[in-house]
Amino acid sequence: MPAPTAPTMYQSVTPLESYQDVAETMERTKKELSKAQEERYRETGTPAEIGARQAGLRFQEAAAYLASLPTGDKAFQGITGQEAPFKAAKLAAEQNLTTAQKQYAKALENIGQTPTPTPYETPSWAKRTVT
Repeated sequence: MPAPTAPTMYQSVTPLESYQDVAETMERTKKELSKAQEERYRETGTPAEIGARQAGLRFQEAAAYLASLPTGDKAFQGITGQEAPFKAAKLAAEQNLTTAQKQYAKALENIGQTPTPTPYETPSWAKRTVT
């Protein structure tokens, strides 16, 4: 069996400039992502605007459904003896419409709000100095 040898130690030294370059790259990436986010908001709207559009659609759907329900028909009452066969459906549709109106009004209050980006700080490893 061969005689054991002393362990070999290696040391790597990363210059400070490498850390600074990575920090600059991260900063450029952050700016590009911010530009892309702003472009998306210009094209599709902010999350508040998208939510308001969706609430408006739900409001329109509820109003259209309520309007589509038949009204009380005297001939129908005379034939079937039922006073209001669609009373439960109409009541539910009215409640849905009221809820949709409230949600739409609340969504309109949020229009114009842009989400605040996550704060970004230079990482600590990019600030270190080699001594």
